[in-house]
Amino acid sequence: MFFSEKMMKFFFAALVGLGVLAVHAATQTINVGIRFLAPINLANTINPSFGAFEVGAIGRNFVLGVDGTISGVDATAYIGGASAGSVVLHGSEFHNVDIVAQNLINNGGVNIATVSCSYGGSGAADCLSGISAAAAPGIAGTTLLLGLGVNTTVVHADGSVAAPAFDIVVTYN
Repeated sequence: MFFSEKMMKFFFAALVGLGVLAVHAATQTINVGIRFLAPINLANTINPSFGAFEVGAIGRNFVLGVDGTISGVDATAYIGGASAGSVVLHGSEFHNVDIVAQNLINNGGVNIATVSCSYGGSGAADCLSGISAAAAPGIAGTTLLLGLGVNTTVVHADGSVAAPAFDIVVTYN
């Protein structure tokens, strides 16, 4: 059975009129969240220093604690002048941070084995693994103390100097 064009228009109009072919739309409001945080700023940096040690063999191990003390298997070779590193973190009063030591650079026959961090007076933590969700540093700032463990890979001569390095990376989590 065939319908004429006129008959088809009539049936279509009737179906729309009855709501059978009515088009329905749905609306949903989407709320977008945005938070504004103070930029993270690292200031008042004091680089960690092992001070002076007696010359000696390859493979010696020294540890500089976050409190500035020297320990480790070969600590008896320590002469003096050690100090822990520190940096003051400034940032949001409301948002926690992640802290990690990265990009270890060995230098002058001294390899970095460990990096320790103490944030805001907390106990020392492995900074190579990182500290997650540390308290918001605040505008006034929170101190991060730094220590590290090293081992020697050469026999150091009198007066030789080594300057290994690493980066401290702080991000909002």
